Amino acid sequence: MRKDFILRRPSGSGKNEPKVMSELLEEFFQSSEPLAVAFRNRQVFPHTEPCIDLKLLTREPGRMHVGANLNGNLTRDGRDHFTFIEDAQERKLVRRYPIVYKGYCINVTRRPDGSLLPHFRLPQYSKYYTFKDFCREAAEELLFVAGFIEEE
Repeated sequence: MRKDFILRRPSGSGKNEPKVMSELLEEFFQSSEPLAVAFRNRQVFPHTEPCIDLKLLTREPGRMHVGANLNGNLTRDGRDHFTFIEDAQERKLVRRYPIVYKGYCINVTRRPDGSLLPHFRLPQYSKYYTFKDFCREAAEELLFVAGFIEEE
């Protein structure tokens, strides 16, 4: 996918002459590279440390893949030395079960093994709708849902 960028003033030529640095950066930040997209979407403070040692302590051996992101901490150990340590904890997988019944007081979801699981919804209490009212309506909804369940 090729994008044509309109430059403010011509720089360089077809003979591979150098371009002005500001125009190179402008072209980059208009591209679809991940850093350019992040720069356009939120405030990013670019900072370059020339000639540094960077040690990556990751959970997987070998080099990082191009475009890969890691969660962790970057520490400055010395004048020209940085260490990145990847987070040791893996993210917990949150399972979302399909909703079989969505009511005012309860939701019923189906687990992967086929069993049904009721969940109470959080009501908005007021002086006209109290905890007792919620309990009564939840009981009515549970009885209503129980009528549709076929027992084996």
